[in-house]
Amino acid sequence: MAQHPVFGAAGDPDRTSASLPAASADGKRDVLSEALREVLTLTQLARTALAERLAMPLTNVEAVEHVVMAASAGTPIGPAELSRRLGVTTAAGTQSVNRLVTEGHLSRSAHPSDRRRQVLDATPAGLGHVMSELAPLLALLHQAAEGLDDHERAGAHRYLVNVATAYHAYLGAPQDRPTR
Repeated sequence: MAQHPVFGAAGDPDRTSASLPAASADGKRDVLSEALREVLTLTQLARTALAERLAMPLTNVEAVEHVVMAASAGTPIGPAELSRRLGVTTAAGTQSVNRLVTEGHLSRSAHPSDRRRQVLDATPAGLGHVMSELAPLLALLHQAAEGLDDHERAGAHRYLVNVATAYHAYLGAPQDRPTR
C-alpha cells in the first residue's frame, strides 16, 4: 500500500497548511484548529487507504458510507439523493448504484411511502466487506476516548458539536458566485 504524507502535520518543516490561519483572534497559537486540520487530513487519507484495502473505487466506498449513515439515521436515501451527496450527475450516480447492486454491496427497494421512488440499503455482505477493513480503525478510535474523565469527555463533545454546527452553517450558507 502506498505511503501517504501527512499534510501539515505538527513538526513538518514543509507545512503546506502554514498559510491557513493557525492563531486565535488574540494571536495565540490555536492548537485545537491545528489538531482538527490534522484529523481531517488523516480522515481523507484513511478513506483512500480503506478504498485501496477494499479494492473499491473511493466513490463507491463513499456511496456505501452515505447509504449506511442515512439508513442508521432513519432517513434512507435513493439514487438521486446519493448522487447529490457524492457531487456527481444522476447518470454517474445511477452507474455507481448499478455497479454496487451488481457487486452485492447495495440493494434497491421501493420507497415505503412513495412507491415511484427507490431507497438504497447496504446488503449484509456489502456491509460485512466494508466493516472487515473499517472495524480495526473504529476500535482504535474508540480506544482514543478511553481514559477521558467525564469533564474531558464533555469538553471534547462540546467542541465536536460546535465543529459540526460550523460545518452545517457553512454547507447551508449561500455561496457567493461570480457573475459572468
